[in-house]
Amino acid sequence: MLIQGCSSEISPEREEATIPVSRNDQRTQETRFWLAILRVHSTIFPVLNRSLRDDAGIGLAKLDVLAQLARHPDGLSMGDLSTALKVTNGNTSGLVNRLVKDGLVDKQMSPTDRRCFTAKLTEKGADTFRAAMDSHAATLADLMQDVSRDELIGVTDALRQMSEKLRMQARSDG
Repeated sequence: MLIQGCSSEISPEREEATIPVSRNDQRTQETRFWLAILRVHSTIFPVLNRSLRDDAGIGLAKLDVLAQLARHPDGLSMGDLSTALKVTNGNTSGLVNRLVKDGLVDKQMSPTDRRCFTAKLTEKGADTFRAAMDSHAATLADLMQDVSRDELIGVTDALRQMSEKLRMQARSDG
């Protein structure tokens, strides 16, 4: 299915072949744009995830948690961490619990509210985060070796502008 993206059994390339050829049609261009995003994601994500697992012993989901906690050395409440990660509280709790089990994160009850917990990087977690970021940077550099700096800047700027337009539209819609 088109909306399911990467979880679909049909690749974005095969899906795009079923789109009408008219390049002037706005709906066609929107679909081609979405499929191009999925194609870039489905190219980079598995390579980056595998590299992180091989080099640092964690995948991208755990790296996202460690990155948020690295920005907050005093720790984050589970609710704030969930908001920062843009995932549900349940997903955040599961990830943090696995990171606690791995010795990368410490989770403690708030001294002021027994219903709240705070997550904080351990020393091992900080070391793992640094190793993972080195792997992340090296893998992206390898993947993008044939993409010029100007191409990266142009695409990044265009995506940021589009993202902002979409965010503004979402705010005005509801």
